[in-house]
Formats: sequence, structure tokens, C-alpha cells
Amino acid sequence: MILKITAFKQVILISGFIVTFIAGIALSDIVLHTLNGIFDKEIFRTRIDMASDLAESKDKSEETKEDLEAANRKYETYSGEMQQKQKELKNLIREIDSKIDPAVIKDALLRTPFSETGKMGKIFLKPGTGETILNPTTSDDPTVTEFKKTFNKKAKEIIDVSKGILGEKINRLNRETIRVNNELKDKNLELIRKLKEVEKYKKELDEHKKQVANLEGIKVDLEKTVGILETKIEDGRLRVNFAGDILFTTGSHKLRKEGIELLESVYPILKKNVQNNDIFIAGHTDNVPIKAKTEKYESNWDLSTYRAIEVVKYLAGKGISPHYLTAAGYGEHKPIASNSTKAGKAKNRRVELFLIPKIIKRTE
Repeated sequence: MILKITAFKQVILISGFIVTFIAGIALSDIVLHTLNGIFDKEIFRTRIDMASDLAESKDKSEETKEDLEAANRKYETYSGEMQQKQKELKNLIREIDSKIDPAVIKDALLRTPFSETGKMGKIFLKPGTGETILNPTTSDDPTVTEFKKTFNKKAKEIIDVSKGILGEKINRLNRETIRVNNELKDKNLELIRKLKEVEKYKKELDEHKKQVANLEGIKVDLEKTVGILETKIEDGRLRVNFAGDILFTTGSHKLRKEGIELLESVYPILKKNVQNNDIFIAGHTDNVPIKAKTEKYESNWDLSTYRAIEVVKYLAGKGISPHYLTAAGYGEHKPIASNSTKAGKAKNRRVELFLIPKIIKRTE
């Protein structure tokens, strides 16, 4: 009986100890956390503090993540800007390279310089890479002085060569400018000459139009005065056709009475307009040969010429200056109808009077 009580007590004690231990653990964080609050400092590290630190650490981790993402975006933006700057720099280098003669730069910078003493100096630039091989030194070092002298010499050579090249280009440009200016001057002179010619032709055309209008008036006057005349304006001149059988007897150049009366009727109109027009008389015949040849008429050509001259003489005798009169004979060589019929032959036997406008008036 005694042993059973003792075992039961042991169970009770062990259970109590376990409960107390668990409660102590549960309450220890609260007690320790309270003590930390009382002393206003972290004397004991509790699970509550660890949970708080963990939550704070998690918040900081989120902030750090956001900061990293923002930094990454800034880096990407900066990287894009740097790539653009590098691209612009490469374009600038290509532009500079295109404006510099490589042979001049290579010769000026890579040639081994000599000092005033005649001894070979140092190579300042490494060929192919452009890396300097000078050791750090002070400004009063002889090597630096020699470098300055040689660099200034090379720089002067580059400047002199560049000036020469630029001067030659300027001279070429000046020569080309002078050539172009001379061409423009010649073209301007040619243009002025052509403009003067055009102006002259325009004046002549205006004058010709006035003369043609004047011929229209003469044509109307002739048709009113003598209705049987055939008149026509062609090629800028007035043609008046006189039937040969009216003016002359067959085979003769002597004017008939009817022919004289016809010329008398047209004479005043011709006289009034002779100052602005030349008078050209053309004689024509049919193709019938001259039957009785004479010293004057060996052919129809002779007969047509004499008839034209006869009309010219008549007009000159009436008072028109011979200066404005011309006569010509064409015989049967310019028919206006067929010579196979009597009507056609009658048309071909004719005298034509042409009034031809004068652009430039003659002097008496």
C-alpha cells in the first residue's frame, strides 16, 4: 500500500514538473519581455523579440528587394544611355578619321624623333596600339623637355601640312569659283543678247501684225473699187490677180484700153500705201509656144517678163517711185490651173501684183 502511494505521488510530481516546465517556458518569454520593458533595454532575448526581428527583417528584405529592382531599372537606363554615348563617340571618331589624312598623322606621331645632340630619342607612341611607354617623371625632366620639343615640332609639321592641304583646296575652290563666275557672266551676256533679239523679234512681229492689218484694209478697198479682182492675203502679203486677157492683147505686152482703165482704178490705193509696202509684179503665160518669134519674144518667158515690166512702167509713170517696184517673169512655169483646157489656160495667163509689207522702211 505504501509503495502504491509512493508511485502515484511520483506520477503527480512528474506531471506537475512537466506542467510547470511547460508553463515556465510559456511564461518565461512574457516575464523576460516584461523585464526588458521595465529596464528599457534588451537584457533577455525572447521569442517575442526574435519574432519581431524576423518580421522587421522580412520588411527590410522587401524594401531591399524593391531597392534592388529600382537600381536594376536605373542600371538598364544608364546602360542604354552609355550605349548611345558609345555609338555617338564611334560616329565622332569615324568623322574625325574621315577628315584627317592618316599618312600625315602616322608619319608625324610614329616617326622616331631625334634630340638636338643627334642622339636617338624615345618612341613616344607605341605603333599599332598608341600606348605611351614613358615612365612617370617631373616637368623639368630632360625627357619631358625633349618630348615637348619633339611634340611641338610634329604638331607644327601637322599644322603646316594641314595648312598646305587646306590652302590648295581653297585655291582650287577659288579657281573653280572664278571659272563658274566667268561661265555665269558669259551666260548672262548670252541671255541678254538673246533677250534683245527676242525683243527685236517681238517688235518686228508687232510691226508685221500692223502691216497685215493694213493689208486687210487695202484688200477691202480694192474689192470695193474693182469687184472683178481676185485678192488674197497669204504668207503675210497681199496678192492681186489680174487676168492677162484683160490687160494685154494675145501675144503682146502692150496694155489694152481695158487694162489701163483697170490699173487706173487701183493706182490711188497702191499710191496711198506704197510707203509701207513693196510692189512686186509677176508675169505668167500658158504653155502655148510663141508662134511668131521676135527679137523681144523668143519664148513665153520673155513675153511674161515684158508684161510685168510694162505694168511697172505704167505705175512708175503715174508717180510711184521705182524704188518700191520690182518686175519678174515666170512664163508657163508656175501655172495655177491645168493647161489641158481653155479655161485653165485663161487662168494661167495672168499678171500678179504683190503688196509686201516692209519691216524696215527704205530710204528714197
